[in-house]
Amino acid sequence: MLIMSSLTLVSQEGFGQIRVLKGRVVEKESGNPISYCTVALVGTSLGSITDQDGYFEIKDLPNETLNIVVSHIAYENRILVYDPKRLPESLIIKLDPAVVELDQVEISTKGKGRVARKRRREIGDFYNMVLGTGYDDKDIELTNAEIIDLKDLTSKSTIYSANYDLNFVNQHLGYQIDYYNFAFYMADRAKSFFGYPVFTEMRPENEEQQKQWVTNREKAYYGSLTHFLRSLIENKVTEENFLASLTNYNPSSFDSKKMSRKTEVIRIDSTGYSEGNVHLIYHKEKEFYELSFDGVIEVFYVGPGTEELETTPLSYIKVIGTRAIVYPNGMLKDPLSIMTYGYLGNKGVYEMLPSNYLPKRK
Repeated sequence: MLIMSSLTLVSQEGFGQIRVLKGRVVEKESGNPISYCTVALVGTSLGSITDQDGYFEIKDLPNETLNIVVSHIAYENRILVYDPKRLPESLIIKLDPAVVELDQVEISTKGKGRVARKRRREIGDFYNMVLGTGYDDKDIELTNAEIIDLKDLTSKSTIYSANYDLNFVNQHLGYQIDYYNFAFYMADRAKSFFGYPVFTEMRPENEEQQKQWVTNREKAYYGSLTHFLRSLIENKVTEENFLASLTNYNPSSFDSKKMSRKTEVIRIDSTGYSEGNVHLIYHKEKEFYELSFDGVIEVFYVGPGTEELETTPLSYIKVIGTRAIVYPNGMLKDPLSIMTYGYLGNKGVYEMLPSNYLPKRK
């Protein structure tokens, strides 16, 4: 079981509208401008770098509530909530200086010593959790893995680690991902991580690499959780090559394996009063969908490319609590409101796309 959270709050609706966020980043105490500071929309490829006077500008903002991360190596990260209905003419962001930790020891994975071997083993387990299964280590690199404390890697509790600012270079999809305030735990029966990812599109070396990135991005999108939720919202589950049903099977429970399994075809209820077994209510004033259902959704993706796999990708989707809030682009307001198992539960940063990504319709 893997819980993967990116705390992304964005919607594709409104990206065509011209919305601009302007502002200035300054030091909290002195008020001096901070240059070369990253101001970016979490989970997207939209952002800006402050100029020498601390000013920034981000264009083409979505008409949706979202998170903004403000980061500079010499200052503490700051996370802001952007509300398009209350867009200020200019925003002043104040940052506190970063606290420098003394006597911090970095343990390298290189070398032949016992500690180095232990770190190689533990960092390998970390990669499997964060990157997902099936990744190629030649195509993705965590450039600052040495900053992760060995104690966080070896802890088996469900208490989240310290926050790290990690940098991934993903040659598989063509993105650099700055993952701010990244925290995780690696317990025996459950693994989880969350943070604030910001995507920067990389420049291809040639046209062939660009075409390969386009192909890989499409493969990563089709059959993903975002793709399924979008198809659910648009009532196009079958048309988008998903076979989905509601089941009483609980993939996280050993007892459920002994019980008689029951499945039924999904019937979507968009009113709140019908006999549907999946309730998907649109709240126009808040511009999101409320998703709820009893049991677990069992879903197969049978789209193009799956014929190359040994088995059909099987996943289980479960709402944690009473409901999940889903934006029109298929993104979750709270990524921890849904748990995925099986094929989708094994996905990670290796196939992670910006939330403003959409493949070209063929």
